[in-house]
Amino acid sequence: MVSLGKLCIGSPSFPLPSTFLGSPRKLRRSTFTGGPDLKCNRSGRCIRGRQTTVYGFLPVDPWAPTIDSESITSQLFAVSLFPYLGFLYFITKSNSAPKLTLFGFYFLLIFVGATIPAGIYAKVHYGTSLSNVDWLHGGAESLLTLTNLFIVMGLREALRKTKDEKESTPRVLPRIKEEEKSSA
Repeated sequence: MVSLGKLCIGSPSFPLPSTFLGSPRKLRRSTFTGGPDLKCNRSGRCIRGRQTTVYGFLPVDPWAPTIDSESITSQLFAVSLFPYLGFLYFITKSNSAPKLTLFGFYFLLIFVGATIPAGIYAKVHYGTSLSNVDWLHGGAESLLTLTNLFIVMGLREALRKTKDEKESTPRVLPRIKEEEKSSA
């Protein structure tokens, strides 16, 4: 923890090791005292603590045994929603996707919307993750299966439609050659 006047701020925890962006020798190294055992009194002074090493901009707690994979997963899950919403915006705006496929891409948001409360329910009532509660996990995955079916059926319909259009469109070039032969 770092004392800034009367404000006592905890050391930031970053889920990646210090060597994530390269060798720590290449980065500027600085240390400050901090950690979970640091106490702050009423005047804002921080007393006793572990030493945290900072390589560049990444704070690293040398006493942290592992990376918390659940927090990384939930953060990536939340951040991945923004690029997907951008994808939906542009694919809708382009009018190039078949209607059923576009519906399938939007239906994926229903899967996400159902998975979040199901995961919370599994954690609260069963004390475990969603993947360990079969009936909840199966229900959520069935929505993902429907999503995949909508996308594939829409693409298949579009491929059949283009194939039928190619077969039904008369070929212009052979007809011109036949007319040239008959006029000559």
